[in-house]
Amino acid sequence: MKPAMVQRWGKALLASSLCACILSSCDSKQPKEEPASSDWVLSDSLLKQLRIDTATNNPVESEMALTGKITVNEDQAARIFPFVSGIVTSVNVHSGDFVNKGQVLASIRSGEVANFTADVSVAESNLATAKKNYEVQQSFLQSGLASERDVTEAKSEFDKAKAELNKSKAVLSINGGASHDNYVVRSPVPGFVIMKEATENLHWRSDNADPIFIVADLKNVWAMLNIYESDIASIKTGDQVSITTLSYPDKVFTGKIDKIYNMLDPESKVMRARVVIDNPGYLLKPEMFVSVKAKRNINEEMVSIPSRGVVFDNDKYYALVLTHDQHKVAIREIHIVKTVENRAYVDKGLKNGDQIIASKQVFIYESLKK
Repeated sequence: MKPAMVQRWGKALLASSLCACILSSCDSKQPKEEPASSDWVLSDSLLKQLRIDTATNNPVESEMALTGKITVNEDQAARIFPFVSGIVTSVNVHSGDFVNKGQVLASIRSGEVANFTADVSVAESNLATAKKNYEVQQSFLQSGLASERDVTEAKSEFDKAKAELNKSKAVLSINGGASHDNYVVRSPVPGFVIMKEATENLHWRSDNADPIFIVADLKNVWAMLNIYESDIASIKTGDQVSITTLSYPDKVFTGKIDKIYNMLDPESKVMRARVVIDNPGYLLKPEMFVSVKAKRNINEEMVSIPSRGVVFDNDKYYALVLTHDQHKVAIREIHIVKTVENRAYVDKGLKNGDQIIASKQVFIYESLKK
């Protein structure tokens, strides 16, 4: 081959190589493919099978996760203190038992009750004597054997004896109304025995600081919430809460914060808040651990959709929006500000009234991208 021809072929080969390199470089720098924005036509049969949600303006809710525990409603709990000292002779109930109002819980043999009973007996005897003397003086007055003064004094002693008897009976009634030396402990309210200190042969002192029984009605209970210092400003009285427990993970108990204790616990360094919860079936037990979500409106509205209609792809969120003729759908990129429970709040990409596909949306999304 002639030198001139070799030179021409070499130049042509070099030019081809440079073009190939340039094209390859251009291909490698092309941006990642974005989802197509053109409309896609839905068939009538497919449209009937789809779930359609509507974007609406809703008050923006603030949600906070808290912890807490179930306690008895102290307004419906009775702490029972025997007024006398003595020895417990019998215990008729156990912790967890349901008791009715007036039911006997325990009996105490007490010297104080014996004294109260004796006082009633003495007062009854004194009253009988005073009454007899008063009747005799009235009879003597009619016969001229007694003066008006004698009758007046007898009447005074009779009235005093009646007052002493009433006092003695009242003291005995306050202290159980028992006879002899037996003091009966009764429940003043219906409910469950949630604490029992009484055992047979226990020596009970009337100045004991702890109750011998606690009986509480558990038809409604308190959830005491733990609020850390960083969250105090975000919690207000009246905030709605939803509560779940380990025992019933699929059941949600609802209520609202009705009291905030404006002080920190010196040990745990948390502030307490109280929620009163109805407790049908007595599902919630005192000392149960609970997980709490506190929600409240923040005086702002934003477009929101059920989060089931959101598609996530390449670190972005999308929604499939139906056009006005209901048979065309387009991909719309959206910006989600927050998600509260099952609702996504959107500030870009959707407007009030937009209809979005909320079922089989991933299949349709992938088809639109092709």
